[in-house]
Amino acid sequence: MRTDQYYGLNAWAKKLVLATQVVSEIGVRKFADDTIEAFIRNEVVIPVATVTRIGQIEGAFDPIVADLKRYELPSGEIFDEYVQAQPWNSGPCYYIALKDSSGSPVSESLWTLEEMT
Repeated sequence: MRTDQYYGLNAWAKKLVLATQVVSEIGVRKFADDTIEAFIRNEVVIPVATVTRIGQIEGAFDPIVADLKRYELPSGEIFDEYVQAQPWNSGPCYYIALKDSSGSPVSESLWTLEEMT
């Protein structure tokens, strides 16, 4: 069966841009009757990076395979996803890597030939 196959980011890249942090949330709830209640939620897991959709991958068989994303880290670093390779194996296989803010590929995010075979 022919199909689009999305492999996404390698393990190193996922660890970088999909990192999470544990925080406490403090706020208030306002109910329909205008009463207000304070709350605290401890140990809430949230992403470290701010993620924005910057494009999409149009498939050979599926109209859209996946979104391409931009990751903005608290340090100010920005990384954009791109399709590193698209070998064919009963359909295209989409391997995603990262480019830095100058548009250069981030070497640690690149899939090796062995990983793509």
